[in-house]
Amino acid sequence: MTEKLGESGEKVGSEIDNALAIGKLLGTEEDLIRAVKFGATKHLGQLDDEGYIYFISHCMPVAFLLRYLGCDIDVITAGLLHDTLEDTKTITAELEISFNKRVARLVQMVTHDGQKDEVGFYFPRLHIDSELKPTLEELRDATLIKFADRMSNISRMDGWDDKRKLQYLKRSTFWRINNNDSKSKT
Repeated sequence: MTEKLGESGEKVGSEIDNALAIGKLLGTEEDLIRAVKFGATKHLGQLDDEGYIYFISHCMPVAFLLRYLGCDIDVITAGLLHDTLEDTKTITAELEISFNKRVARLVQMVTHDGQKDEVGFYFPRLHIDSELKPTLEELRDATLIKFADRMSNISRMDGWDDKRKLQYLKRSTFWRINNNDSKSKT
């Protein structure tokens, strides 16, 4: 049997099958299995900065972190799919139809707003407009997804140059970096 190849020559069946095999470690819930297949298909052929399959090297670790934290299936699913709106041709309505409104809203909230900084990074902020009107629970869940996303990115930054690392780390902190922190105050 001949394997189907994607646009960039990768083995389509192998990439999706690998994601599904790893996804079984995440859980056996039907929604999660469907989300792994959906995400792997949408991100098909995308590679990260190190040349690894993007969905497996980035999106799945985000979901594993959320599972570890005890998040519910919708939050884990949104974690798996957090980059589909910004990196694929997926639209919000497709997520709502394929999963549910909550998953679609969470993915929409963590999708960047298209503003890059001077180094080319998107600002790490929750995308919340007057239409979304998120609940406190949604804000908490979106924040967990965004933090898991940042953790995954930080853990994979070995191949980046120092300027890019520093800029990303500065954008990822939520505390003040103070040059006087090293001085002991007794």
